[in-house]
Amino acid sequence: MRVVLIGFDGLRPDLVSPARTPHLARLAAEGAWFSAARSVFPSETRAATPSLATGCRPGAHGMVANTLFDAALCPGRLLRTKSPADLALLAAGGESPLERETAAEVLARAGRSFALVSSGTAGAARLLHPAAERLGQFRWNVEEQEAPEARRLAARFGPVPPAAVPNAARIAHAGRLFVEHVLAELRPDVALLWLSEPDLSFHYAGLGAAAALAALAAADAVLGRVMAWRAAEPDAAEIVIGVLSDHGHVTGRGKLSLVEELRRAGFDAGSDAGRQVVVAPGAAPGLWLRRPEDAPALAAFLAAHPWTGALLPRDPALLPEGWGIPLSALGSAHRRSADLVLCFAGDAGPDVWGLPGTAPFDSPDVPEGGGMHGGLHAAELASVLVFAGGPIRRGAVVRQPADLSDVMPTVLHLFGLAGPQMEGRPLLGALAAAEDAEPEPVWLPLPRGFLLEGMRNGAGRFYPSALRRA
Repeated sequence: MRVVLIGFDGLRPDLVSPARTPHLARLAAEGAWFSAARSVFPSETRAATPSLATGCRPGAHGMVANTLFDAALCPGRLLRTKSPADLALLAAGGESPLERETAAEVLARAGRSFALVSSGTAGAARLLHPAAERLGQFRWNVEEQEAPEARRLAARFGPVPPAAVPNAARIAHAGRLFVEHVLAELRPDVALLWLSEPDLSFHYAGLGAAAALAALAAADAVLGRVMAWRAAEPDAAEIVIGVLSDHGHVTGRGKLSLVEELRRAGFDAGSDAGRQVVVAPGAAPGLWLRRPEDAPALAAFLAAHPWTGALLPRDPALLPEGWGIPLSALGSAHRRSADLVLCFAGDAGPDVWGLPGTAPFDSPDVPEGGGMHGGLHAAELASVLVFAGGPIRRGAVVRQPADLSDVMPTVLHLFGLAGPQMEGRPLLGALAAAEDAEPEPVWLPLPRGFLLEGMRNGAGRFYPSALRRA
C-alpha cells in the first residue's frame, strides 16, 4: 500500500469537469468523490493545510489565520505565516508553531515514511511537514533552494522557474521532481505534492480568466503525470491517489479597507500595537482590541454596514448575547485568534464569468474581481476531495461530511494506524457504502437576517457550509 496526495490550492469543486480537468474528472469517476467536502474556518491556506497535516482544526493546532498579531512577539507589525522567520517567532524556540503532531510523525513511529514537494510558500511547506529534518524525511519547496539537497536536485532538474501568473512552469517543475525523484526513487509510503495553482491565478486574474483556466489545466496535467506513473507501477492496484483542495474561491466584488473604514468612524485602527484596534486584512479580517470593553461599540459600527455578514468573537462574553457566533463553534478559537473576526456578506449571484458567488473583501494586493477566500461564503468553504485506487470504492459519490482534518486520519487508517491527537476521523464512506450516510442539516440563526448553514456527521461534529441571508 502506498498513498499519493495532491493538493490543488484553491480549487472549487464546480470547476472540475471533463473539459477543464480531464484527469481529475477521470480519477473522480474511477474512485470516490466527496460531495460534502468543506474547508475549515478560516478558509485560508495556512490555517487549512496544518489541519490536513495534523488532523485537527485551527483551534487545536494553533495556526488560526494567514496573518496574525501578537503584541508580545512582534508589537510593530503583523506576522505573516508564509514567512519562515515569522513562523520561528511563533514557535518561540520550538520546532514548529503547531501544537499537535503531524501525520508524518505518526507514520514515522510506525516505521513508515512521508515526503513533501511544495510549489507554495516556504511557510506553508514548513507547516505541512515541520518535522522533516528531525525525522530524516524529504521536504522540498520552490522558495528554499539553498540546502545541499536542493542544490543537488537543481543540478539534475534545473533551477526553479520564476513565479508567474499562471504559475504553470513552476508547478510543472515541482511535478516532474515529485514523479521522477520522490515517487520513482524515494518511494515513500505517503507522498504529498502541493500545487500553488489554481489559487495564485484565481487571486490575480479572476476565476474565469484565461490565465486561471491555463493554471487549472497545468495543475491537471501534473495529476495526469502522476496517474501515468501509477499505471506503470507493478503494484498499481495497491496505490491510492487522493486529490484535495484546501478551500474554494469567491469572486471579490466591493473591495474596501477595513482600517480606513474604522478610522473614518473615529476608531484608532492600524497594524501595530500602538493602535486601539489592530486589523489583519483579508476575506475574514481579524481584529485585536487593546480595550475589550470597546467591542460592543465596534460591533455596532460594523453591523450598520451592508458588507458585514457575521461577527465571531474569540471570547463569547466579548459581545452581548446573540450578536455573533463564537469561534469555538467552528473549531477555531485559540489564544492566537483575533478578539473579533469579521465575515463579509456575500451573495450567490453570478460573477462576470457566470460563476456563482461574489463577496466584499479587504486585501491590498488582490484586484477588484480577483478570487478571495478565508470567510464563510459557500464558494470559499466548498472544497475538492477525491480518493481512488486500492480499497477505495469505485464510481462512488460519498455523502458523509468531510473537511481537511479528516483526510490524514483516513490515510492512517489505510495503514492500520491512528493519530491519538487527531480530532478528525477516518472517512469510512470511501471504503464501504454501508459506512456512508447523509449528513444532518443544521441552520444557526445570526443577527440581521443571516444564517450559518452546516452539517453534522453521525458523531455530532459540525461542518459549516455557508453564511447565507435568511
